[in-house]
Amino acid sequence: MARHLSRRWLNPQAVPRGFLRLYTMTLLSRGPETGYSIIQKIEERTDGAWRPGPGTMYPTLKGLVSDGLVKVARGATAGRKEYVMTTEGHRALREMREKIAGLGRKERVITRLFSDILPPPVFVPLVLNRYREGAQQLREKMSEIPLPERVVYLKELKLFMETQVGWVDSQLPMQRAAVRDGGLRSRRRY
Repeated sequence: MARHLSRRWLNPQAVPRGFLRLYTMTLLSRGPETGYSIIQKIEERTDGAWRPGPGTMYPTLKGLVSDGLVKVARGATAGRKEYVMTTEGHRALREMREKIAGLGRKERVITRLFSDILPPPVFVPLVLNRYREGAQQLREKMSEIPLPERVVYLKELKLFMETQVGWVDSQLPMQRAAVRDGGLRSRRRY
């Protein structure tokens, strides 16, 4: 590994500061959870790429309780505490989500920069995988949107997809012809 690349950059466990707190609150907004169940859900959702340890999870929960955003549920035993969101926690989560929703421009800029950094044979599969995952997440979330808005979003999605299919359909004949004619002999290597 090159010396100038830090281990943290390449570590899949590295997540943005404060993200565990935000995700913990998101899970608790859906219902009571134990620290252990939160750890398990994060590990499942990330296919094992991220598993916060107890030494991270429990201090996070303790901090949320201390800040009045989360409380220990009634009837919890010493060995098994269930946590629930407070009214203040729901308000704080709503505010955090609003801030995150405003980060779309930054994400687009970072994606453009990654397109410059990564060679095409790396960038294109990366984006295709992101589309696949994004499509699955979109389907899951779409049903939670109220019906009049959902119809608007579905129409917008249909138009976007038709545009993409049109572009792919226009590219395929040219690419097939290039392959047939041996036009790929001058492939660049990265």
